[in-house]
Amino acid sequence: MAPRPASLAALVGVVLIGMTGFGVFLPIFPFLALELGATPTAATIAMGAYSLGQLISSPFWGRLSDRVGRKPILIAGLIGSVLSYLWIANANSVEELGAARMVGGLMAGNVGAAFAAAADLADEKTRARNMGLLGAAVGFGFIAGPALGALLIGETPSREGFALVCYASAALAAIAAVVALLFFRETLSPAARSEQGKPRRQRFALLLSRPALARFVAVMFLVIAAQALMEVTFGLWADIELGWGPREVGWALAALGAGSVVLQGGAAGAAARALGERVTLLIGLALFAAGFGGLAVSHEVSTMGASLIALVIGIGLASPALNSLIAAQADERERGVVMGLSQSASALGRVAGPLGAGALFDVFSPAAPFVAAALLMLGALFVALGEPAGSAVGNRQ
Repeated sequence: MAPRPASLAALVGVVLIGMTGFGVFLPIFPFLALELGATPTAATIAMGAYSLGQLISSPFWGRLSDRVGRKPILIAGLIGSVLSYLWIANANSVEELGAARMVGGLMAGNVGAAFAAAADLADEKTRARNMGLLGAAVGFGFIAGPALGALLIGETPSREGFALVCYASAALAAIAAVVALLFFRETLSPAARSEQGKPRRQRFALLLSRPALARFVAVMFLVIAAQALMEVTFGLWADIELGWGPREVGWALAALGAGSVVLQGGAAGAAARALGERVTLLIGLALFAAGFGGLAVSHEVSTMGASLIALVIGIGLASPALNSLIAAQADERERGVVMGLSQSASALGRVAGPLGAGALFDVFSPAAPFVAAALLMLGALFVALGEPAGSAVGNRQ
């Protein structure tokens, strides 16, 4: 095993580069779909196809990472991203966009493996810090990525500009795969790997046997569904309300990522130590709800900016605390499975959010997805207010 600081640094680097590639692509997708003649509903469904694939495959990747280790799963997921981005760059219809996104989702085992590896390297005192560092890497990817995408797309978006952004995303995913291959050292020892023949049903029985785990996984679903409602319609909303294009949307998402990095890179861990992970989660969820509610009534850049600040603080506090609370429900031999279940809930949220977002946008108003997101966050806050949870060991006693 590599020393823990070196392994964690390599892991953060892999996640940072990979998520930068994802962030490059994110703000241009709605406009690319519209360029190919899609309606807002079709565009959001195509965007959600990635999460449908991830929903299907996440439990498999989680089980596999507990058997073969985290490193092979990290690399496989990044290679899948490369293939997906290359297909998207050459897609000629919204149906092709959706199919390419689904392939990328089916291969996306790297996120759950990364968080499982961070948990491997942590104890109770450092778990929130490790989750915060990974969250900061994701957040920084959403600074550098959308900003790079905004630069690449140019003043006047074109089909060639969209393809260039996709190629940049593919290149960054490939670089992340090389970094994982060369510098990331396996965090799961052979002795800790699960037995090959363990029945699958025992994996999902964890949710039934551990109410705290089930509650936090439900919160994960609600949080991600709310985020997805915003992410897939923010560009469309900004186009109508503010007259923005993909470049402006890219800069706005970059600013959102910048605030998230500052919080998750240090402040989230400090808040968890001072207040406890559960209280930190509750505060974050309340700010999430306020931010979405603010966006729903925003018609100017100033009110949108204030709402995004509330979202930044909510993301920065809630995400590391929630991942840490979920990781606390697993012992060393189960972390891949438990984080895989968490990623399945996340993927389900990213399927449900886009499926509803386009219809809400088309039928009601551009602000309707934000209203729905605020209501989902209030639901998450209610679920999280359940009985405080203990560790995995305590929950089995």
